[in-house]
Amino acid sequence: MYTFNLEPLLNHRRYQEEILQKELADNKKNLVKQQHKLQDIKQSRRHYSKALHQRQKKDGTVSDLIMYFRYIERLSTELDHQMRQVELAKKRVTQKRRELVEVMKKRKTLEKLKEKGFKDFQQQMQKIERNLMDEVAARQHS
Repeated sequence: MYTFNLEPLLNHRRYQEEILQKELADNKKNLVKQQHKLQDIKQSRRHYSKALHQRQKKDGTVSDLIMYFRYIERLSTELDHQMRQVELAKKRVTQKRRELVEVMKKRKTLEKLKEKGFKDFQQQMQKIERNLMDEVAARQHS
C-alpha cells in the first residue's frame, strides 16, 4: 500500500487554500459593499448639488443655500474617504488573491510529487509482480 510521507503537509496546504478562498470571498464582498457605498455618496452629492442649483435659481434664502453648501462639502469629504476605502478594499482583494495563488502552487507541487511517488510505487509493484510470475513460470517449467 502506498503512503505519501508528506500527506499531512498536503492536507495543511488544502486547509490553507480553503481558508484563503473564504477570506478572498469575504474581501470581494466587502469591496462590492464599499463600491456601492461610494456610488450612494456620489448619487447623494449629485442630488443635493442639483437641489442647491435649483434653490439658487428660485432665490432661496441664504441660510438654506449655506446649509446645502455645507452638506455638499460634507458629502465631498465622505466621498474622498470612501474612495480611499474602496482602494484599500481593492488592495486587500489583490493581496488575498496573490496569497491564494501561492498556496495553490505549493499544493499543486505536493500533489504532483504525490502522483510521481504513486507512479513509482506502481512500477515497483509491477516489477515485483513480473519477477514473481517469472519465478513461478520457471518453477513450473522445471
